[in-house]
Amino acid sequence: MPRKAWITANIGPALLAWLFVIMPAVIDAQNTDKNASTAYLLAASQSLALGPLLGLSQSMVLRPLTRRWGWWIGANFASWLIVDALVLLLSHFAAGPDVITADGSIAGVYLTLIATTRLTGRALRWVLAPSALTPTTPPPT
Repeated sequence: MPRKAWITANIGPALLAWLFVIMPAVIDAQNTDKNASTAYLLAASQSLALGPLLGLSQSMVLRPLTRRWGWWIGANFASWLIVDALVLLLSHFAAGPDVITADGSIAGVYLTLIATTRLTGRALRWVLAPSALTPTTPPPT
């Protein structure tokens, strides 16, 4: 897999989410004397929608490598959706980290990201399984 393309596919959407979701909320909180950490938590939880955007950009890198590249978009979206639902259920029924209403902590946001990584990692292994790889022609000698 081309490293530069994969890194760009990950950093680009994350940078856009940071610039257009998280930073405006934090700046607004500072300008209106609100709690900046609460704004950060709310913005970070909203940026969890970053999953599908990442899935789309990453699938463009995977397209020439595997026949299962299209499955990556759905797998990425599903893993983010599953983890978000679990966090919501935990926060509602078990008084767990509630990043939705900002009663949680930054750790709750990062735990959500770590949990999502476990699911997407398994899906990526399936998408890049040897049986799914697109045959490449060797370069002429």
